[in-house]
Amino acid sequence: MKIEFQCTDEILSNKELLEIIDKVQSYSFVNKISVLPSYIKFLKNKISSNVELSTIIDYPLGILDTDTKKTLVRKAVKDGAKSIEIVLSSFLLNNKLNAKIKQEIEEIYNVCSEEGVSLHYMLEYRSYNYSCLARIVKLLLNYDLNDIYISTGHKIDDIYDHLIAISMIGKSAEEANLICNANIFNDNHIDLLKIADLSHFRVNNLNALEIISRKY
Repeated sequence: MKIEFQCTDEILSNKELLEIIDKVQSYSFVNKISVLPSYIKFLKNKISSNVELSTIIDYPLGILDTDTKKTLVRKAVKDGAKSIEIVLSSFLLNNKLNAKIKQEIEEIYNVCSEEGVSLHYMLEYRSYNYSCLARIVKLLLNYDLNDIYISTGHKIDDIYDHLIAISMIGKSAEEANLICNANIFNDNHIDLLKIADLSHFRVNNLNALEIISRKY
C-alpha cells in the first residue's frame, strides 16, 4: 500500500516545515510528500530520492483561472516538483461549464506532459453530489489521470464518510483509483482501510504516521 503525507499549513516557517518533513521521512513507508507551491524550492534538495515531492495548485478552493494554474505548474516544476495536484475548478463546476472543465484538463495535462511530471486532480466530495463527481472522474479517466483524490483534506473529514464516498463514486467508475485523503486517529481506522482494500491513502498528521508504523 502506498502512503502519502500532505502538509498544507500556510503559517509554517521553512524551519518548522523542515522539522515536520524530517520526521515524515523517518517513516520509510511514506513515498510521496505534498506541500504548498511556495515551499517546493526550499524542499527540493531536502527530500529523499525515494520520496516524490509534489505540490497542490489552487488549494483549497479551486478558484484560479486556467492560465494562472498553468503558470503555477511551470514554476512549481522549475522549483523542483515531480508531481502536480490540481484542485478542480469550483467556479466551472458550480456553473456546469463542462466544456470549459474539459478544456482546462486538456491544457494542464499538456503542460505536465511537456514538463515530464505526473498530474493528479483533487475533488471535494463534501461540496458536490456523487453523480456529479462520478462524471468528473470519468472525464479524468479519458486522459489516463487515474489517481484521483476525492478530498482536498482541507475540510474536517470523517474517514467513514470518506470511504462511503469512494464506494459510491466508484460504482460508476470502477477502474478509477480514488485516493482517500482523511486522517487516521486509531488502530480501527487502519483495519477499516485494509478491509476497504485501497491501493493507497494520504494523511496530514504525524500521529497518523505513528499509528500506521505500528500496524504495518
